[in-house]
Amino acid sequence: MTLTKNRGIIEVDDQGKIIDVCRHFCESFSMKKNELLGESINKIIQGTFSSNHKKIIFGKICGFRCLISVTKRNQYTVYRVIVREDDVDRDEIVAFLHSLDSREMKKKKPQQNKYRFTQIIGESPAINLVKDIAAKIATSDSTVLLSGESGTGKEVFAQAIHGLSSRKNNPFVAVNCAAIPEELFESEFFGYEAGAFSGAKKEGKPGKFELAQHGTLFLDEISELPYQLQGKLLRVLQEREVERVGGTESKNVDIRIIVATNRDLSTLVDEGKFRQDLFYRLFVFNITIPSLRERKEDILLLARHFIDVFNHRFDRHVKFIDTNLQEWLVNYDWPGNVRELKAYIERGMNIVEGDTLTLDHLFFSRRVSTTHPAASSGHPLLSLEEAIRNAEIAAIKSALKKANGDRTLAAQKLKIHFTSLYRKMAKYNLK
Repeated sequence: MTLTKNRGIIEVDDQGKIIDVCRHFCESFSMKKNELLGESINKIIQGTFSSNHKKIIFGKICGFRCLISVTKRNQYTVYRVIVREDDVDRDEIVAFLHSLDSREMKKKKPQQNKYRFTQIIGESPAINLVKDIAAKIATSDSTVLLSGESGTGKEVFAQAIHGLSSRKNNPFVAVNCAAIPEELFESEFFGYEAGAFSGAKKEGKPGKFELAQHGTLFLDEISELPYQLQGKLLRVLQEREVERVGGTESKNVDIRIIVATNRDLSTLVDEGKFRQDLFYRLFVFNITIPSLRERKEDILLLARHFIDVFNHRFDRHVKFIDTNLQEWLVNYDWPGNVRELKAYIERGMNIVEGDTLTLDHLFFSRRVSTTHPAASSGHPLLSLEEAIRNAEIAAIKSALKKANGDRTLAAQKLKIHFTSLYRKMAKYNLK
């Protein structure tokens, strides 16, 4: 493979606008310099990429797939086309990739956890206190229980704790307990041997406990774990060993357990819905993540952070938040917390055109009140979790009624997999 062609470079400013193009680029892609100047780089190089975080990107230019290097030069960014798809033979690329030492590839594999404590946005006393406590216990191997309302960022904290621990170079495995049907719990968590049951993979499959070996297993929505399955989790916590479905030997597991819930586990214990012995096993370190209502000082910081995120994602150039929008953001209760705030900012960033985000961008439909997301329905505002729960229960009941109790047919009417229907019915205690 001999690369002799110079496919050229493009130079852009800090707004992503093209300020210079070399002759080789224009010749390679049959484009005129005066037509390119002032255009957005994302219009010329199409595809998903982030020049702020990558030195090498892939993109399409005039329909050609290209490999492009990205270099920062003061306030400018230079894009150099390294190779165009018709410059090389596919088999040569495959042979090159196969020649790479797999052990070196593993060494350079990025960490599986995406968040660190420095990436948790907020300067309020409430969030700083929680970050300090979480950082102190990160170096321990003890079980951690993360409590807090939906959308407060419990998994972000779990990943940050993992990233500061001695296990940071090993797997971080996240599992939503509410998303696994009861009948699949054992095979998903413990794995299975070859031929353990009809439909099993012939080579068997490791479970979540094995996949997290020497790392961290994060169990989200632990309160939704069926009562009879809580005892099996308790045994793993006590014995630190698992046995695959259909297996005859136990395997030792060296993992740290972090669990999360948006419900009061002590109340569930009193109601007989959560095992007391498991509760005490989990209640070694209990960290409560504050709601957005309890850290209003951080709302505008978070809003500006999400604006930066969506500026890059949507090629926007928003620099300011309108005064009326700032007032609304701070005064709104945010039942969905950070997740809801991010959703509102994303909504506005999809339609904003100038450099200022306003209240009108968030509520562009006339049917929605700009004074309150609940509009003038006359009903008290439900939390996001309660609204979703009520809607799902109503939809499931209606589908079951129309299907005369046939769950498979009901799942088809709801356009979900039948295992998802079983899980939701168990979650909401529907018969």
